Amino acid sequence: MSELIGLVALFVLLTMIVANSVQDENRLKALSVAWVVFLVLSFSTITTEWARMTAELVDEDDDSHYGLPDIWEGEQVVCFHFPEGYAPTGFDDGRHHIDNDGTEFMTDDDWNETGACVGGFSGYNNGWNLLNAAVNASGNSLELNTTVFSFGLMVNSIGGVDPSLMTGDFGGAYWSLYHNGGLSMVGITDLELDSDSVITWRVDTW
Repeated sequence: MSELIGLVALFVLLTMIVANSVQDENRLKALSVAWVVFLVLSFSTITTEWARMTAELVDEDDDSHYGLPDIWEGEQVVCFHFPEGYAPTGFDDGRHHIDNDGTEFMTDDDWNETGACVGGFSGYNNGWNLLNAAVNASGNSLELNTTVFSFGLMVNSIGGVDPSLMTGDFGGAYWSLYHNGGLSMVGITDLELDSDSVITWRVDTW
């Protein structure tokens, strides 16, 4: 949205500059050329921002993208869900949606978990690579802390949230990995992705 406002301001400024620097008889032609060049150069940004502004949430509950912005349909997404009272600052008022360039454009206040989903990715074949791309896009707000064991990699904390420090009516808690709605049978480094995979991290207990 902010980029779109910036483009409008630039368009107005460009129009004023051209209008004031060209003689009357050539003003319309100069403005037309300037407008065409501006639209060509900014077309991609305009269409992206418009798509974000008009995005709606997928409402088919048998779709792996259920509850996600429809502009991510057919693309790869990573979601991070935090238990109530443990979400990092800025992610405790619903589920935030962040595009792959780091732009946050929608928050779902009605979702039953707090956290963030980072999406709009394509071309990733391995879960670990996609996870790191999502963390980077978040500006490291969802930074990982991991430990490598002989049997594989374990995620200790996400966004500073460490389940081993949580207390409650349970024996223990840990970050659990889901793929397209189901519990993953392999770790994140061994997870093979589909072109429209949705990876979800949430805290499970025993």
